[in-house]
Amino acid sequence: MQSMRHRGFTIVELLIVVVVIGILAAITIVAYNGVTSQANEAKRESDMNLYYKAIVQAQTLTGKNLRSITGSSYSAGQCISASANPSSAEPKDLAKTHTCWTRYYDNLDKIGTAAGMDLSALRGGDARGNPYILDENEGEGGNCTNQDSMFYLTGSGVGYGLFRAIPLSGDCS
Repeated sequence: MQSMRHRGFTIVELLIVVVVIGILAAITIVAYNGVTSQANEAKRESDMNLYYKAIVQAQTLTGKNLRSITGSSYSAGQCISASANPSSAEPKDLAKTHTCWTRYYDNLDKIGTAAGMDLSALRGGDARGNPYILDENEGEGGNCTNQDSMFYLTGSGVGYGLFRAIPLSGDCS
């Protein structure tokens, strides 16, 4: 009887398997990052559309402009101005008691109440943990040339992107 001889894998075979697994892992990570980025973008888009609809609904139901509803003329400044956020930190890194966050929560409550909508899902901010911010310009300086705007943060406390302008309302429409 011949004895059976068992052989293990050679170094070359093991290296080939390791390289193939590495390539598959790299492809998976790249695909995952792309999906995550798209999901974060979709969340931001959905959240801001909800916020926008609530603002328009609040304006329609009350006949007031956004400044009158929120009682503020520059909520965004609490998050991005050098005087309110001197370190230019992302708001997600600020204490939830910071004026940026308290103003954001206050705006959500006032707009939600005026619109008859529940905006509690927006309290956590975007996928990065930053609040959505408003610049209430309508009627500033006694004229109706400035529109209110919604922003999202793109990184540091001073980097932001315009999502959309809010239509004029009340006496300005």
